[in-house]
Amino acid sequence: MNRRQLAFVIILNALISLTIAVAVIWVVEQRRLDVEPLVALETSNAASLPIPTFTPTPVAESPPAKAPTPTPTPEAIGEDEVYIVQAGDILSAIAARYGVSMQAIMDANNLTNPDFVFVGQRLVIPRGGSSSTLPTATNTPVSASTGGTGLRIASFVGVGALAGEGVQIANDSDLVVNLQGWRLEKENGPVYQFGGVSLFPGAGVTLYTGTGVDTSVALYWNQAAPLWERGAVARLVNPQGQEISRLTVP
Repeated sequence: MNRRQLAFVIILNALISLTIAVAVIWVVEQRRLDVEPLVALETSNAASLPIPTFTPTPVAESPPAKAPTPTPTPEAIGEDEVYIVQAGDILSAIAARYGVSMQAIMDANNLTNPDFVFVGQRLVIPRGGSSSTLPTATNTPVSASTGGTGLRIASFVGVGALAGEGVQIANDSDLVVNLQGWRLEKENGPVYQFGGVSLFPGAGVTLYTGTGVDTSVALYWNQAAPLWERGAVARLVNPQGQEISRLTVP
């Protein structure tokens, strides 16, 4: 085979290979799906499908439970009674109501702070007497004709110690009493003028000698030294200047 024949064979093979490649590409192109019609088809099918809906089943709500209303009616426990503390109660007023000492109630209930009782607390009221009964202070009652409203000086606390010394005022009436204009006086001593503090029936407030922040159950005289000593007399005076109650430190 000469050179011309060899060149002819090579060119012929190249043409045949090119023809085969073009044919394969044409067949593949014919089999491919157009992308845009395919997307349109999928979108159309998705739009035609129903959208599921969910309807929540209503649940019946139970009415809110009513908080039980505490009752101040004491419960009998043997010879003792149980008192449920109400809003505005102080320990000295509870003790005075039942005719027992505040210390006796503290001992019966393992209390250490006479100024801390809370609403709903169950206090055992000892009725059989107590060996820790405090000496009874002299409390001079005042006739109702003088303008008395059921307020009285109930007791002294922490006498001689500035941090805890105070005078407890109790409201034994069935009315809410506003102390605006009332005064607590130490006989031959300083005078404290009350602001707009309201005392509910059976409740009370403690006027502390020292310094602190006033609340609905604790007021502060802001004195630099203790005021009360054995034999000192406290006087509770209404806005008309009438003495309503007096109490002597035992």
